[in-house]
Amino acid sequence: MSATARVAVLLFTRSAGEEGARKRFLSHGSRADNAAVAARLIAHATATARQAGVDFVCVDSARQQGATFGERLAGAVRATFARGYEHLLIIGNDCPQLTAATLRRAVAAVQATGAVLGPATDGGVYLLGLSRPLFESTPWLTLPWQTRHLGAALHRQLRRLGAAVQQLPTLADIDDEAGLARALRQPLARPLRRGLHRLRTAGRRGARRGLQPARCLRGRVAARPHRGPPAC
Repeated sequence: MSATARVAVLLFTRSAGEEGARKRFLSHGSRADNAAVAARLIAHATATARQAGVDFVCVDSARQQGATFGERLAGAVRATFARGYEHLLIIGNDCPQLTAATLRRAVAAVQATGAVLGPATDGGVYLLGLSRPLFESTPWLTLPWQTRHLGAALHRQLRRLGAAVQQLPTLADIDDEAGLARALRQPLARPLRRGLHRLRTAGRRGARRGLQPARCLRGRVAARPHRGPPAC
C-alpha cells in the first residue's frame, strides 16, 4: 500500500431525507424541498472528496451506530481506521466552499504532522484530519460536538497530545436558510451554485403558490472505499 493509499477522506453524513427533516435550508419549503438541498450538498461533498487523490469512504446514517453524535462519529472513524488507513480526513456535507485543492493540501498536512483542522466560521470545523495514534489517544466522547467550542477544544486536545496542528483557511458551513443565502454570495463551483439557486427559487415559488413538490428519490452512496482520480 502506497503512502497516499494509506489516507482516506471519510464523509460522515445523514441521509438527504434526514437532513431535510432536521435542517431548514428553505424556511417556507417542504421537507422534500429541504431534502433536495441536502442531496445537492451531499453530492457536491462526494464529488469533491473523490478528486482528492486518495480513497473515499462514506458513512451515512444507515450505517451509523450510537446514541450521540460523538458515539456515531467515533464508531465510523474507528471502523474506517480498521480497514488499514493511517490517516483520515473527516468531512461533513455542509461546507460548499470546500474544494479538491483544499483536500489535497489537507492530505499533505496530515501526512506531515498527523493533524490538520479546517475551522468553520461558527466555531466548529468543516474538516478534521488525524492519524490513527492521535485518534486512539483522544477522549472522543467528551469533546463538545456540534457546538461553537468544538474547534478550540480539538486544537487544545491535539496540541496536548504533542501534535503540530496545521490549519486550513476558515470557511463557512450551511445549517439553515441564512447560511444558504450567505453561501450563494460566496465563490462556489458553478454547477453547485446553479443547483442551489434553482432549488431556493423553486421552494419560494412553491410556498407562494401553496404547492407541494413531488417527492424526491433518495439516492444511496456506497460505503466501500473508492479510489479518487490522480491529483492534478
